[in-house]
Amino acid sequence: MPIDKVDSWSQFGLSGIVIAALFAFLYFLVKEHQSERKEWIVAYREQTRLVDERQVETNSVIRELVSVVREANARNGNGSHG
Repeated sequence: MPIDKVDSWSQFGLSGIVIAALFAFLYFLVKEHQSERKEWIVAYREQTRLVDERQVETNSVIRELVSVVREANARNGNGSHG
C-alpha cells in the first residue's frame, strides 16, 4: 500500500497503535528528561553561587584574623617570645 493512500493509523491495526504509543512514550520521556536537566542545572548554579558567597565570607574572616595576629605580633616585639 503506497504511503499516500494511508488515511489514518487505524489501517495499521494493533501494530500501528503500539508504534504510535511507543513514539508518544519516547516523546514524553525525552520531554521529562529535558525538564529534569533544567532543574539540575538551576540547582547546580544555585549551589555554586552559595559556595562562592561562603568562600568570599571565609576569605574575609581569614584576612581579618591575619591582620589581628600581625598586630598582636607587632605589639609583642615582632613575635619573639622570650
